Amino acid sequence: MEPSQHNSNMNQLERVQRKFLSFAAYLLNIEHRPHGYDPVIDRLGLQSLADRRTTINKVFLVKLINGSSIDCPELLSKVNFKIPCVQVRSSYPFSIPLCTTNYSRNKPLNRMMRIANEDPSFSF
Repeated sequence: MEPSQHNSNMNQLERVQRKFLSFAAYLLNIEHRPHGYDPVIDRLGLQSLADRRTTINKVFLVKLINGSSIDCPELLSKVNFKIPCVQVRSSYPFSIPLCTTNYSRNKPLNRMMRIANEDPSFSF
């Protein structure tokens, strides 16, 4: 899927979620600022779609690495573990290949490794 189409689909889904949260806030009489749905999300025990996507990417990567429920050696062989030769300050667990296009930057495994590198609490 092209990145522009992906962004369009994400925006549509987020628009639907905001409408739902607005309706839920009205029905449940939840106080919130206009277009600020964090109190509604917290009260309903939900996550934003962006947070869920990030969580799902990290969970999939951990399951792939640990082999707990995803047993796919071919896919695992495409994960680039970063193994430094000397002790360095940065502790990124994955080496992400240089991407010259948005398409290659947003390939699922590249995206998952990038998300994991951006999260300092990520461990597998």
